[in-house]
Amino acid sequence: MQTIVRLLKMRIVIALLIVIAILGYFIFPKLKQGVKNKNEAIKIEQSIAVLPFVNMSNDPGQEYFSDGLTDGILNSLAHLEGLKVCSRSSSFQFRGKDVDIKEAGKKLGVHTVLEGSVQLEKDRIVITANLINVKDSVSLWSAKYDENIDNIFALQVKIVNAIAEKLEITLLQNEDQVAAKKRTTSIEAYELYLKGRSFWNLRTPPDLKKGIDFFQQAIALDPLYAAAYSGLADCYTALGYGSFLSPKETFPKALEAATKALALDSTLAEPHASLGFYKFYYDWDWAAAEQEFRIAISLNQNYELGYDWYGYYLTAMKRYDEAAVILKKARDLSPLSVPISTDMGFSLYYSGNYDQALKELQSSLKMNPKFGLGHLWSGRVYQEKKMFNQSIAEYEKTLLASPGWPVAFAALGNVYGIMGEREKAREILDTLFVLSKTKFVTSYGVALVYSGIGDKDKAFEWINKAYDERSNWLVWLKSDPRWSPISSDKRFAELVHRVGLPD
Repeated sequence: MQTIVRLLKMRIVIALLIVIAILGYFIFPKLKQGVKNKNEAIKIEQSIAVLPFVNMSNDPGQEYFSDGLTDGILNSLAHLEGLKVCSRSSSFQFRGKDVDIKEAGKKLGVHTVLEGSVQLEKDRIVITANLINVKDSVSLWSAKYDENIDNIFALQVKIVNAIAEKLEITLLQNEDQVAAKKRTTSIEAYELYLKGRSFWNLRTPPDLKKGIDFFQQAIALDPLYAAAYSGLADCYTALGYGSFLSPKETFPKALEAATKALALDSTLAEPHASLGFYKFYYDWDWAAAEQEFRIAISLNQNYELGYDWYGYYLTAMKRYDEAAVILKKARDLSPLSVPISTDMGFSLYYSGNYDQALKELQSSLKMNPKFGLGHLWSGRVYQEKKMFNQSIAEYEKTLLASPGWPVAFAALGNVYGIMGEREKAREILDTLFVLSKTKFVTSYGVALVYSGIGDKDKAFEWINKAYDERSNWLVWLKSDPRWSPISSDKRFAELVHRVGLPD
């Protein structure tokens, strides 16, 4: 009898376990999914745009300081975990405007906006800051600080920590660690650095050279100022990329400055990106370049220029789908950036998607009709679509935006040659040779004109000179459709091999 009872109990227990198992199968996953969804809701990405702080000083020449303070706060916010920070290039487009917060937030793709003002008088600085919710334009936090200028770095930390607390963002560093990363104890060196960055942001050759001068002055006052070396690297990189100066004059200096910056502070994203740029465009070390770009964006998830440059690299490697994803990330961080929008068109051009490239380029030129690179790439797209008159018109607009730029003249000479307008192409060659007496003219461009008019031997003579120059344009050898007249020549394959472009 006892045996029968035990058997019955065992059967009941087994039945209950089976029921529990069945219920668990249908119910517990849903409960688990509910927890997962709850956690995901908690982790919704916060986002912010920092509008340029208004210069309230009597001296308009102090605007570089208010801009620099804005940049300092923006860059510190960019290192907060889980916070999307709109880039400077987009948020600064609201400078001097009567800002509608809802409209600005919508255009910038953010949930919150920080605005404020700066008044610098002798050794005192007065800062006001106001964090606003985009959805209802309600102030979430505001503060006013009136302190000695020597406390400028500590003030930036206070503002960033207050915003992080209000948005419930996890700080990656405590206040003491953030304060330690001010990178200089010299207020004068800091002001020179801010002036350097103000010229760097303008990106024209004369302004970049002024930026270099200010960064060098900052370094002279504080030889351990990592950010100033990083600024130097950025300026030399830009001058080399645009062929405004020779590659051998610019890229090694960018390498030297970036290496020094990282020796002083390995956590800076910018010099890693500059180093990646050097490895890509000058050293032709593809694996090392990619590694540096990836380090840069891992150190600063909001560094849109790091994503943008990585997009260049992926395009040159013909990894077009990956390039599209990375460039989209850059645009998400800077939705109003004309250069990034243009770079999306540039990548599509190299992938052979000419119609979509043209749409992107036209969109960027609507934002800034005078942006030279937008016209340059549009001209190249029209050229491949055999719309030669439109191509010429775009190249001429490029020269209006960037007078005397040899790269634009070379593009114009190439399309004249392709059209059969050899006399006009040779006039462009004459222009390039005259320009070469007073400025750097990339041999890559001269070779393109000779290729356009069908002079293969001269084209190879000059493209080999471009190799000797270490021309950054050579990374596009396999992608640039303008080389089609000579690409079947064995000399072209030999050059591609020497550059080391991957198959």
